[in-house]
Amino acid sequence: MEPQKFFIGVVEFFAVLLPGALLTYLVMGKVGPVVLGSRYGCLGESEGWAVFAFASYLLGHLVFLLGAWLDEFYDWVRGYTLNAQISRLARRGLLLPGWVRAVIWLIFKGERNLAVDRAGRIKRKALRPLDGQDAINTFQWSKIWLKAEGAEALAVVQRFEADSKFFRCFTVVLLILILGWPLQGRWPAFGLPVLVGLLLLALWRYMEQRHKATNQAYWSVITLAAERAEENLPASPSASARAGGVVFRSRDGVVEYLLVEAKEDPSQWVLPKGHVEAGEQPRETAVREVLEETGVWARVVEDLGAQSWSVEGRPVVTQFFLMEAVGRGLRKERARRHRWLPKEDAIACANFNETRELLREADSARTRPPDDPRARPKTRNDS
Repeated sequence: MEPQKFFIGVVEFFAVLLPGALLTYLVMGKVGPVVLGSRYGCLGESEGWAVFAFASYLLGHLVFLLGAWLDEFYDWVRGYTLNAQISRLARRGLLLPGWVRAVIWLIFKGERNLAVDRAGRIKRKALRPLDGQDAINTFQWSKIWLKAEGAEALAVVQRFEADSKFFRCFTVVLLILILGWPLQGRWPAFGLPVLVGLLLLALWRYMEQRHKATNQAYWSVITLAAERAEENLPASPSASARAGGVVFRSRDGVVEYLLVEAKEDPSQWVLPKGHVEAGEQPRETAVREVLEETGVWARVVEDLGAQSWSVEGRPVVTQFFLMEAVGRGLRKERARRHRWLPKEDAIACANFNETRELLREADSARTRPPDDPRARPKTRNDS
C-alpha cells in the first residue's frame, strides 16, 4: 500500500479496464445479442452490470495484448532518431523525407540514443561472465537492475510506463473503431475524422511516455553505476580528432559555399567542424557538426583529406569532406550565424589561409571529372 506503488497499480488497472469498457459500450448493441441471444434483452440491472464489467475486463486484456505490438512499432520508429539519420546520410547519402523527420522530431526531439548505448555497455559488462549479453534487452535489464539497486528510480520509470500502457490500449481501441466504422450505419460519417485525430494524439502521447520511461531507466542506471564506480569508463576520443565539411549548394545556377561564425570570435568566418565523439566515424561527425552548427543536412561527396595545425600549443587534426546540402533541419547552436557565399566571396570572407585553401580545393574537386587521376577516392561505407 505504498502510495507510489498504489498509484502505479491503479493506472495499470485502468489501462486495461477503461479501454475495454469503452469498446464494450460501443459494440454491445451489435455483439451482445449475437453472444447471449434472446437472454441479452432480459438482463436485469445487476446482471447487466456484471456482464458489462466482465466483458470490459476481457476485452481490455485482449486490447492490451494487441497493444503490445505497438512497442515493436515504437522500437522501429526510434531506429530513425537523429543519430540514425546522421549515420544514414553519412554512410549512404540518403536523407529521410522532411515530413518523416518532422514527425520523428515531434516525438523524440534531438534524441541521439546516447543513454541507451551507454546503458547497453553497462549491461554487456554485467552479463558478460554469464554469456548473457543478448538474452535480455537493455530496457528490461535496466528495470530489473533498478529493482535491486534503485527502487525510487524504478518507481518513476514505472509511472511513465503505466501512462504509456493506457494510451497504447486507447490507441488500439480507436484503431478498431476506425476500421469498423464503415461496417455499421448508425454512427455519423463526420465522426470518422474526429477518431483519426484522437488516434494520432493518443499514439503521440503513448510514444512520448514510452520514450520518457525508457530514457529515465537508462539515465538512472548510468547515474547509479557512476556513483558505485561499477563501470570502467573507456577513454574518450582524442580531443585533437576532429571532422568537418566544405558544404556547397547550387542556387539559381550559382554554386555557393557555407561558412559559420567561429565560436570564440564571431568576427571570424570558418568551416563547420567539431570533435569526433565516441563511436563516431569522421564522416558521421562531419554530418552532425554541419547540422548542429548551421541546421543544414549535407551528404558526403568526397574525402578532402586531413588538415593539421596547432591550437594553444596542441596539435589538432581535422578530417574534411566535400559535402552537398540536401535539406534543412534544426540547428543546435542557434546563436552562431552562418552564410552562403559564391566561391570568390567565401574565399575573401574566410579568415584563415587553411580555410581559403580548402575552399579552392573543394571547388576543384567538385568540378573534377570522376575519371580524373587526380580525383581522390570517393568515401565508402564503413563495414
